[in-house]
Amino acid sequence: MNFSVVEPYASMFWGGLAVTLEVTGTALVLAFALGAVIAVLKVLPCRPLRLLLDFYTSIFRGIPLIVLLFIAYFATPQLTGFKISMFAASVLTLGLNGSATVSETLRGGIEGVDAGQYDASRALALPYTTMMARIIIPQALRSVAPALVNEVITVLKSSSLVATIGLMDMMRAAQSVQALTYRAFEPFIVVAVIYYVIVMCLTAVARVLEKRLH
Repeated sequence: MNFSVVEPYASMFWGGLAVTLEVTGTALVLAFALGAVIAVLKVLPCRPLRLLLDFYTSIFRGIPLIVLLFIAYFATPQLTGFKISMFAASVLTLGLNGSATVSETLRGGIEGVDAGQYDASRALALPYTTMMARIIIPQALRSVAPALVNEVITVLKSSSLVATIGLMDMMRAAQSVQALTYRAFEPFIVVAVIYYVIVMCLTAVARVLEKRLH
């Protein structure tokens, strides 16, 4: 082991980390926003809509993420005639995939809210959107917050796949350093340590949330 060989390329790792965090953060915004909408729609008493949304969820559960990423980046130009950027393809794939998991997690939380809360809201003649936004969803979030933090971790780790389409994230940076130095162990260990530290920090946050909420 000789980590001094990768020191001259520190800027590549930092740049890769910035891209990784940018992709992950943007994808999470999409995942949580769309996932919340889907979760609310899934609990509506409309069977056709629920079946349609269940099908949407099943697509992302049944198809490997890397296949979806390749479809988004390589197949979209063929189908639409418009070239999609590596960043956009990465965010869309990770965000849509994450929204499926977030929607199921939030739906479980919403359905776990005590029925008395719904009855009280109806007794006050609250509109459905107001009831969900101010009463039901906040309570649901309390019960599923640790699971949502775990989804953040999943999206972060899954973001390493974007290197396969050429986006210069941490994984791609490590591959580039490997090509320049002809050494594989050191650059990939550096990336592994960075991922590990971030994930352990997020895991600690999840544990703190779980203790405080329960």
